[in-house]
Amino acid sequence: MTIEAFEHMANTLRPQLVELCERFMANRQLHEEAEDMVQETLFRLWQMRGRLDSYQSPEALAVTIAKNVCIDRLRQQHMMFEPVEGEDMEDTRETDQDLIERDTQMRIQTALDRLPATQRRMLTMRSEGMTIDEISTICNTTKQSTRTMISAARRFMLELLRKGGQQ
Repeated sequence: MTIEAFEHMANTLRPQLVELCERFMANRQLHEEAEDMVQETLFRLWQMRGRLDSYQSPEALAVTIAKNVCIDRLRQQHMMFEPVEGEDMEDTRETDQDLIERDTQMRIQTALDRLPATQRRMLTMRSEGMTIDEISTICNTTKQSTRTMISAARRFMLELLRKGGQQ
């Protein structure tokens, strides 16, 4: 994607993204906070600009990134401003392992969210212990198609998780 095309897309999407962030934060923050989140969203898109042409809808990707930025911000504020009642602050500190596990879970969830709905559903059912036969019956697909879609979902997730540490 050229710089001019990216600027055009960013200028076109900015009002929609600001509105989305303001609605998502629902009276918790000021307009400036929504602007900051849109800036973060556009910055992440800018970092991906070389790959944006490969996405069917960069606009949908921008909305997804904006939602994730809002969720991250809400989680961050929740952790900073709402201490657990009845517990000492020392008892609520997270260990390095806790932080690593939480980060891993967030990366997995983000990767899952980027999967097509059918693949995400099949992979989730498989991880819950369902057999290929059960999944193909529920999804009304052939066993081979189900295996292929689960395999593709796993490969895509692995690729995203590998890239996650580099971005």
